[in-house]
Amino acid sequence: MTTAEPTRADDDAGAGSTEAGAEPGSEAKSRGAGERTPDSPGVGRSGDRSGGRSGGWFGGRFGGLKELCLLHPVLLTTAVAAAVHILWFFFFANSGGDIAAQDAWAEFVGRHPGTAYNLAWYGGMHPVSYSVVSPYLMSLLGVRTTMMIAGTISAGLTSLILYRVKAVRNPLACSMAGVFAYLCNALSGRVTFGLGMMFAIGAAAAVFCWPYRWRYRRWAKAAVAAPLAGLATAGSPVAGLFLGVVAAALFLNKRRPGAYALGLAPVAVVALSAWLFPFSGTQPMSVATLSGPFIFAWLVFFLVPRDWKTVRTASAVYGVGTLLTYVIDSQIGSNVSRMAMLFAGIVLLAALPYTAPRSRRWYALVLSFAALNFWIGFKGVDDIVRTAPTASWTRSLAPLVDQLQRVGAERGRVEVVPPSSHREASALPRSVNLARGWNRQADMKRNPLFYDDTLDAINYRQWLDRWAVHYVVLPQGDPDSSGARQEAELVGKGLPYLKAIWANADWRLFEVDSPVPLADPPATVERAGEGELTIHVKKAGRVLIRIPYSRWLAVVDEAGNGLERPQETEASKHRADGTPKSFVNTNGCLIKVDEDEDGDEWTELLAPRPGLYRLGAPYQLPPGTPCPDELR
Repeated sequence: MTTAEPTRADDDAGAGSTEAGAEPGSEAKSRGAGERTPDSPGVGRSGDRSGGRSGGWFGGRFGGLKELCLLHPVLLTTAVAAAVHILWFFFFANSGGDIAAQDAWAEFVGRHPGTAYNLAWYGGMHPVSYSVVSPYLMSLLGVRTTMMIAGTISAGLTSLILYRVKAVRNPLACSMAGVFAYLCNALSGRVTFGLGMMFAIGAAAAVFCWPYRWRYRRWAKAAVAAPLAGLATAGSPVAGLFLGVVAAALFLNKRRPGAYALGLAPVAVVALSAWLFPFSGTQPMSVATLSGPFIFAWLVFFLVPRDWKTVRTASAVYGVGTLLTYVIDSQIGSNVSRMAMLFAGIVLLAALPYTAPRSRRWYALVLSFAALNFWIGFKGVDDIVRTAPTASWTRSLAPLVDQLQRVGAERGRVEVVPPSSHREASALPRSVNLARGWNRQADMKRNPLFYDDTLDAINYRQWLDRWAVHYVVLPQGDPDSSGARQEAELVGKGLPYLKAIWANADWRLFEVDSPVPLADPPATVERAGEGELTIHVKKAGRVLIRIPYSRWLAVVDEAGNGLERPQETEASKHRADGTPKSFVNTNGCLIKVDEDEDGDEWTELLAPRPGLYRLGAPYQLPPGTPCPDELR
């Protein structure tokens, strides 16, 4: 996005000058979205193209293709991006890594589209805390199809921005650098982020590529850019954060309308989703992870032309933000590196024509560009190799699921020692509720013992009790490099409170001795599903349920619809103000338990009578079935 901001074109080429990110000048009024005038940098004159068509075997055979590329470069970029994403789909896309998490969320909302709380991961997580719109679009289109569409459109929009900004003298080369960056993003399986970036680049294109003849209709530009910026954040909060970097750069350069159009909607989306669907956690970030984006942010700042003010401001804001992300624990963490991975190479390549060949700056740009592409290429390949699931996750999963069903594992939680692929996150939630899942922020927040080198046999037992784990599964193969190696060693050596009850060449299943129930007496769990918990209460009273409290949790009927909340009695309504109110609790209600020493805020059911109760989380207003204060 910020690559659209160079401030002037090549004076020698007759392109004139333009302020950073301004509309292409008056001479560009008649220019098509993907076309450059004959005198524009990077495009030969029409006479030259004509001569190419008639010159020899090469010109005769490929002249038409060359002409097509010159006339429709954005279309060419889009076609190349589509081709490489199709290759990714057939040869590289697997079901591990980030794809596993996205498969899990897409499948969950596909099975439970009206449910606001996923009970299958970490005791309970809101789908919106992951993404507002991505799970639903991925469920509708397919996870991998969504990646192909998002990557292709993003590459085309990036090319459009590059061609519309006259200061970019080599837009085709920069567009191809963008295609490679989006391919590497696909190799890493970042579908949700890719979808958010598609909307984000669309918002940036609305600001930087607005038709010249509509240049005074700023309200119309904002009406296009702001919803796209909101959708970008709803698709991926990280994409919204990067729009914030661009908005900050525009604001600091006194380009306020564009800054407001790109920056206000993401703030509103984040604030609203955090209020309605609260989530807290920490994404780790090491010095090694910090070094890449931090170094390339400042390389861009120092190597691009000085009059590319918005680009340099954005790179400085991004560099400082990257350092702050390392210093201050947050949900962003290592995700901040993605902006540099996508756009630093494009910006560095765009700056290359502004340097004298074989000068020190020229060599610095070339080496920086090569290093950036080596980094993102290596990262993409490493992610594929490291997260590829073992064959057992596709060919031998049925025996494990069968054993879990035989022993009634659906009445508690199951801990699967995380493999490097994290395939368990999407393969098992249909059958059992997992004690963990695949969300690093939530895992570090709720299960810090796997990350602080304190894991031992004693606190592991305490952790199993805390999360009401009844069974532990140890898969064959390499465990996750973060938070699982110690656990795999501990379980593999044998623990006195874990009884091996079944094993084959791929799996080892252990039963926890005297497990803590998911719901305390006088209740018993009938079934703990990913969208609903069914319990049988033997007598009226309070029942502690080890599910993290959410305002969306409700007592529901067989169809999953929320039942009526406790109602104030008629006599209470006519009492004088200040007197205690009286309520009739017909269907039961839920109470948020005070935070305990582990930081857990469990849920308590106030059952008015014995019988069967179902807890779900339907989207409804007002949300949930909370108990009034008078009943607590």
